[in-house]
Amino acid sequence: MAWSCVKFCHHNNNSNNHTPPMILPPFITFFIISYWSTLVKFFNDYLIETALGHARHHLLVKLNKKLDFAPLEKLAAGYHHQSGPGAPASHQSEKLIRAFLVKYLYSLSLRGLEERLYSDMIIRWFVGYGLFETPPDHTTLERFELWLKTHQTTNIFDEVLCQIRSDYPDEHQIQIGDTYAMRARAARENLGPLLQHLSRRLLEAGLDSLPVPMETALRGFDWPALFGVHPEKLEYKLDKEQRAARLLVIAKAAQELHRRFTLMLQNRPLSEFPALRRQLGHLGKVLADEFGQKDGQLARLPPKEQGSLRLGSATDPEATYRVHGPDPEDTSFGYNIQVAVTRSGFVSETFAETGAVPDQAGVAKLISQQKERQGICPEKFIYDQAAGCGKTRADVEKASDGHTQLVSRLPNYAERSDRFGPYAFTLSEDGTTLTCPNGKNSTVAYRAGSGDGRDFRFLDCQCWVGILPKGKQAPDPSQITRCPLWEQCRKADQGPRTMRQVFVSDYREQVLAARQYNETEEFTQDMKLRPMVERIIFELTHYNDARECRRAGLNNANWQARMTATAYNLKHWLRLSDRRQVATRA
Repeated sequence: MAWSCVKFCHHNNNSNNHTPPMILPPFITFFIISYWSTLVKFFNDYLIETALGHARHHLLVKLNKKLDFAPLEKLAAGYHHQSGPGAPASHQSEKLIRAFLVKYLYSLSLRGLEERLYSDMIIRWFVGYGLFETPPDHTTLERFELWLKTHQTTNIFDEVLCQIRSDYPDEHQIQIGDTYAMRARAARENLGPLLQHLSRRLLEAGLDSLPVPMETALRGFDWPALFGVHPEKLEYKLDKEQRAARLLVIAKAAQELHRRFTLMLQNRPLSEFPALRRQLGHLGKVLADEFGQKDGQLARLPPKEQGSLRLGSATDPEATYRVHGPDPEDTSFGYNIQVAVTRSGFVSETFAETGAVPDQAGVAKLISQQKERQGICPEKFIYDQAAGCGKTRADVEKASDGHTQLVSRLPNYAERSDRFGPYAFTLSEDGTTLTCPNGKNSTVAYRAGSGDGRDFRFLDCQCWVGILPKGKQAPDPSQITRCPLWEQCRKADQGPRTMRQVFVSDYREQVLAARQYNETEEFTQDMKLRPMVERIIFELTHYNDARECRRAGLNNANWQARMTATAYNLKHWLRLSDRRQVATRA
């Protein structure tokens, strides 16, 4: 900076009385110009040291001392190319990774982070910018986060957890699991508007990919049937019959649109036009999940026959409905987040699945991902009754190579029927003979078509002593005796020649072992740890921005779940470290 002089102007409160500008002597001006960088550094260091002197208990001050940033900086080093043409980077990756941590520690948006970098002195110091330096804007921060999301999907979460485990080496031995809802950044759409929205997105993708063939393929298409004629009566003003009739008209037109696009793409390689094929798949899924054929005509499917992973929005097709209870507030549109926590309260693993995926489907994945990436397997994994079935226990056993015991309450099989359940029957050690409660044996078994297991059959002759009459004649009590447990084994409307079929699961051993363990005092003590995960989920969703998904898509939900868990782990680590210091001093 080349100044010929330095002027200071002082304004009095009286507007009519102005003092003339004050011009410094030339030797002072020369001194300021000559030592400008030194003066800037002096004032920067003085103000920062003054602020830090009053912020010894600040979150970022304590984190700067506790966390080793060298591994994180190494992960971020690949963001800038190290050789070749180009100007030097304006913002080093070492600073960007620290700014990225600040974003999730304080649950900031990208614009909010940019504002805090300009206005907060402690944040500027933590990230590495002086008071007179220009920090990055939100576009630079967004490009860096997108790169991290693509190239360092799980490494930041794993590195922070690795440093925490150096302080708590045995933390992973007992873990508790559960799920929570992350709401999608998209509005739910009724079925008619959803089909119209998906159709528009399909047409947009077609214009980008194949405009000329699409024009030929759609010649003569009935556009008013699909999108209506303006002005059209709003949907909420229609009665039930009118809405149903309009929905069928839209569905038929959407089905025809799907057919024409399918014919247009059928002779082309599957690797071509992925965006167009993706939009075509979304429209086809909604039509297949919601509609079928009845008397040769398109009709709405009954609720029990509709698809399980139903789309609810064209803006975020990967989000589905998560139903966790009978009340309306128990249903959310978005994603189901699996989380595993340790006994001291650290999040050991987390990931996102679409909302309609049941809780038990991700339990084994919580174990396998820790084993694959971190090289650990918990000795016990505590979950709620959703994971109590035998298949989930077998999946956990397989994922951990037998090192992890799943602790969970068993479903109450006795409530499903008044008859003897499968576990009232005894299976032989070789698995070939099933014995009923009255001591009768059966070796007739077939693979079940509705589940993983076998159906054993007890014939009518095994349940009577004597000769059964032929046809529909009632048995004579003086000539034949019925099994004393008949009423507990058969339904009241079943005849004397009814065969009893018993389903024996392939996971029977896991269920019987769990029954035995669940009667012990150790199981009671294990289940007392389960409420801990609810408190951690509350902190994740209420104080770490884990409830609302900031971007659309499963990958973005998965990234946000991991980063919010990383921010929580860092805060909890510092809390426990402070308690340790207090206990040591005491």
